[in-house]
Amino acid sequence: MIFYAGADGNLQQNSYREFTNENPFLSPTLWVAPTSRPYDIFAGLKGKLAGNISYNVRGSFMQENDKALFRNNAFPLALDPALPTDVEPYAFGNSFDVVYDDVKTVSFFGEVKADLSKNISAGINGTFRSLSAKNQDEVWNLPSITFGANVDANITEKWYAGLNLFFVGERKDQVIIPDFSTFTTVTLDSYFDVNAHVGYKYNERLTLFLRGNNLFNQSYERWMNFPAQQIQVVLGANYKFDF
Repeated sequence: MIFYAGADGNLQQNSYREFTNENPFLSPTLWVAPTSRPYDIFAGLKGKLAGNISYNVRGSFMQENDKALFRNNAFPLALDPALPTDVEPYAFGNSFDVVYDDVKTVSFFGEVKADLSKNISAGINGTFRSLSAKNQDEVWNLPSITFGANVDANITEKWYAGLNLFFVGERKDQVIIPDFSTFTTVTLDSYFDVNAHVGYKYNERLTLFLRGNNLFNQSYERWMNFPAQQIQVVLGANYKFDF
């Protein structure tokens, strides 16, 4: 068993590309500003329950100033016929804006990893967070609970396979009440998803694979008004060139 603790802080130079990597439905009108993290104080324990089973538990308290939060980008008065008609198309609830706020986060993280045999490994992890914003009504689109698990196996020297499961808790966002042209807070449902893959290594350069995503065929909303694509099956190949 190893006990560890520390404190850290930094200045994160945000970019539009980083934002869209996290949320691809952002509008092109964002004000991009850096996020300051004055402190991130943490402590935890890690070690082994057995020769092939390891664990890590950690708690932290973090302050972030000007943290970027993604919120539904809607122009509430755009529904009023008396207003000009030149409102941009992405301002009708079909994109997201960024708002900045000072956010405090208390989080607890735990994971267990196991090498079940020479060819099979598995892991499970979970995070619980308590978030509070200084000015915004909610910490938009950030879940309090996330969970993940995975199993990877080398079936033979040529064949391999894997399974990934993840759970994301409820999030908060905003919508417009048309009759009053005002915002109201809504709760996005939590969701659970399963992905799997199998592959065949033909040789050192060529690998064939079959991947299935959203195997429960759900139409959950990771972001409001953008339901996830239902079950997907991808057949493909990788080839490594020797230059």
